[in-house]
Amino acid sequence: MPAYTYEMVRENSRIPAHFDYVHSPECTIPAHWHEYMEILMIISGHLTAVIQAKTYELSSGDILIINSNDIHMTQTSASKTDYILLQISAKSLQQFFPNFASLHFVTWIPRNAASACSDAAESLASVSPPSDSIALHDRTVSVHLSPAFYLLEMLDIYEKKEDGYPLLFTARLHDLLYCLYKNYSYWLTPDSQKAAHRDILRIIQTMDWVGEHYREPLTLDDAAGNLGLSREYFCRIFKKYTGQTFLEYVNDIRVMRFHDELLYSDDSITNLMSSHGISNYKIFLRTFKKLYGETPQKMRKQLSAD
Repeated sequence: MPAYTYEMVRENSRIPAHFDYVHSPECTIPAHWHEYMEILMIISGHLTAVIQAKTYELSSGDILIINSNDIHMTQTSASKTDYILLQISAKSLQQFFPNFASLHFVTWIPRNAASACSDAAESLASVSPPSDSIALHDRTVSVHLSPAFYLLEMLDIYEKKEDGYPLLFTARLHDLLYCLYKNYSYWLTPDSQKAAHRDILRIIQTMDWVGEHYREPLTLDDAAGNLGLSREYFCRIFKKYTGQTFLEYVNDIRVMRFHDELLYSDDSITNLMSSHGISNYKIFLRTFKKLYGETPQKMRKQLSAD
């Protein structure tokens, strides 16, 4: 599938997941999806995420869970944002949860809920599942260490890489999954799974179409007509599920593809812009700085110096 719609995730060597400690400058990652479940814990700074039409504002100590195949976009603030990133494949999760497709994890675990298990029950009352889904598992919150504890333990283990660390890391990963399953998950009903399925497929189809045709002139009417929808309805559902307007998304994809080629090409910036369907320099420059924090000229100069 085209890049930036479906994200390919690579697992770290020797551990059954992708794990990283990210130091992110101001950065926007446009709407995309992947079959990996993704967990982020903010260490410092601020992150905004739009996931399946809902917006979340996260700061230090907050945990975000992006369920498998959820459409999402993220944006970090002007100051540096540090966070733990963990991605686990659906295939791995299906080993533990045979009905994984119907299992949904709570998206946002706020700091006061993630810091201690004694707060978890109160958190679940405020972060309840949709009304048409089965209630959270019928249990009292188990006296277990918090998701934050396990993620920080995993970070310490991964950074030290002492003898046998893959075994200990994997053990903590299983502890984390058990904690999330027992305290922060619920089962979806067939009706709730079908509710937004049609519109989500439309968004994914549009993303794929943009990935294939981004070098060409693309309009709202083209995108809506491609799906047989009115312009107004298409605009509404695209913004709802991606957090961006259609034209913002197209600009992001063009600039990201431009950036990829800028890193390896000696062609002029003007020619690269033209070959990637970019005609408005003012919008291009604003989008490039939003995504990468600097101008393409400055980036190329730094690359030449290196």
